[in-house]
Amino acid sequence: MDVFSQRIENLKSQMSQAGFDLVAITTAPNLRYFSGFVPHLDERFNALLISQKEVVWVAPELNREQIESHVQIPLVSWRDDEGPQGAIRQALQKLGSPRSLGVDGAGRADILLRLQEIAQPQSSQSADGIIALLRQVKSADEIEKLALAAAQADRAVQAAMQACRPGASEREVAWIIESFFRQDGAEQVDFTLVASGPNGAFPHHHYSERVLQEGDAIIIDIGATLNGYKSDITRMVYLGEPSVEFLRAYEVVNQANLAARAKVKAGQIAQEIDRAARNTLKEHGLAEFFVHRTGHGIGLDIHEPPWIMEGNETPLQAGMTFSIEPGVYLVGKYGIRIEDIVVVTDQGVQVLSQTPHDLVVKSS
Repeated sequence: MDVFSQRIENLKSQMSQAGFDLVAITTAPNLRYFSGFVPHLDERFNALLISQKEVVWVAPELNREQIESHVQIPLVSWRDDEGPQGAIRQALQKLGSPRSLGVDGAGRADILLRLQEIAQPQSSQSADGIIALLRQVKSADEIEKLALAAAQADRAVQAAMQACRPGASEREVAWIIESFFRQDGAEQVDFTLVASGPNGAFPHHHYSERVLQEGDAIIIDIGATLNGYKSDITRMVYLGEPSVEFLRAYEVVNQANLAARAKVKAGQIAQEIDRAARNTLKEHGLAEFFVHRTGHGIGLDIHEPPWIMEGNETPLQAGMTFSIEPGVYLVGKYGIRIEDIVVVTDQGVQVLSQTPHDLVVKSS
């Protein structure tokens, strides 16, 4: 049994425990996870349907030959001039009529509505919970792919640091980052966050036409996709001579990152990682400026379970991968964030992000 067939069997086991008769897999990350292949997804009905009895892929005719060349899953196709209704009914004859339908939560609403119309289940709900139980613990092969993606992000953030100079705009630096990722073989560039000066106080600032200048602290938060798996790293540049206040705050954020990292091990509760970072900031009077969770899982999605935050009492398992990214944000002044990707191991933690935490100071 290949890895994808085993993953489907594992999902069937979770479906049985959760009471799902049928699960529809429709998003690119989940299709890649359960089949190893993602066709071009548009407005057309395209779903991998899984029941205890059978597995059937319902896809547009224009995708049929490509899907069949990559996967061994039975496929029912439909043409644009006939619509998907007949193909769905044909698939359900093999799959059985579901009382309980599960769908991946980030999927298209029109796919769910079409399935509900034809299958007429008694209940429909998100299957993200049972899918997450499978996806959040990575295999050795997945960890290797995440390590390769992290190494690429390390290279890209070096290019970003070099591009930061007075007179360059945030947009110009972002384009240099994107160009580097693509030339380095990334499948897609997921985000290029370049937040300079007061823009750094907005944790999800993207980039703007603001021109970098002396006295700017610059947050560089970037990520791309390589071999289907995501990267995410945040490092900082300072143009000119940083103040004593800034350097102290930067070191506290660095210590918060390291304190959280030191807590990571199999069996640890997820919220304890968040508490370690937050308590470090609290000791230095900066906790009120830390306005987001300490981390998020990463894999085929940039953000996925486990969530490293207060209230998440999930025990960490070897193979879980997530970010550690404490930060402080002073509105009107600057922001500071340091982010790494880590893997839980039986012994503790493996850090995939290898770029040093040192603040890069560029004096004119």
